[in-house]
Amino acid sequence: MNSLASYSEELHAAPLRGGARAAVLLLALGPEGASRLLKHMAPDEIVSLKAAAAKLENVSPDQIDEVVEDFASTFKRGPIFPGPGQQMADLLRNALSENEYEALFPDEKSRAIQTMLAQDKRNVWEAVADIEGEVLAKKLSGEHPHIIAILLSKVPSDAAVLIVRAFEPDLRNDVLKRMLQIKPLAGPIQSLFESHVRQTYLVTGDDQAGEGRHTILANVVNRLAKDESTELIDFIEVDQPEEAMELRKLLFAFEDIPGMPQKARLTLFDGIGAETIILALQGAPDDIRESILSAQGARARRMIEAELSQESNATKDAIEAARRDIAGRALELAGEGTIILRESEDED
Repeated sequence: MNSLASYSEELHAAPLRGGARAAVLLLALGPEGASRLLKHMAPDEIVSLKAAAAKLENVSPDQIDEVVEDFASTFKRGPIFPGPGQQMADLLRNALSENEYEALFPDEKSRAIQTMLAQDKRNVWEAVADIEGEVLAKKLSGEHPHIIAILLSKVPSDAAVLIVRAFEPDLRNDVLKRMLQIKPLAGPIQSLFESHVRQTYLVTGDDQAGEGRHTILANVVNRLAKDESTELIDFIEVDQPEEAMELRKLLFAFEDIPGMPQKARLTLFDGIGAETIILALQGAPDDIRESILSAQGARARRMIEAELSQESNATKDAIEAARRDIAGRALELAGEGTIILRESEDED
């Protein structure tokens, strides 16, 4: 049980009861202060707090003062943060987005997330295999051969046979050749690929719009390490230079942030937490650091700079994960048409 939960149980002097006391405390702290406490809370507790807040009527300043003072008194009586390991997991789960958390800790998903992903992984390929071979082959014919090869490597062999038989000979040979070169996908990339397959082939109507073959492959490539993505594009460029050129236009890495229009940077970082920014900027070149800091408000910039001036124990993997998350968010916004990634796109 976290501090706020313990407080709700122990505090008797406040005029409000149960989760309402914790809700009032969070509201009194404001967005910035409340966010620090919310990071320590489990999802079900956050849901309970929201429900409690929805039932509150107007709260007087005197009531707020009582709640804050009583909480401070309760806190001083002793530690109320049992189970630091679970507390830290809950903190990170609530402070980070799903993509951020899973990139940093792919093996430490919550049970709810594990169940959901396990069900997705079990069902998506069964659902794909249930599509008539000729119908799916027609849809896949517009995909990049490497994407087709990955997909076919995931479905049952009897279904894969029906699909490849419906391909034109050149495409069939290309795909089968690529299947021999496929390496296992990393966990986050596997989940990403499956979500794209589900959205592209298992939805109907307008939901399929905008998911072209280049976009799907770009979303996978953007999650690869730099050397891996370069190797893949070079491989494609040998036989299909035009495809490689289109793919390069959709690639975006953390190092490309200085080339973004200022307006796009402001929009991007408006939705990214300070913790992620601080982590991503550890050891970053000056041009990247300045381009990101210039997208912050004066107060946020001072806070980030103060954090960066201190010694950090962040690991290389954690830093890279934060950078990939920022780049991934930029790609999502660009895909929605909210921002453009490069100044030159304005001229196209």
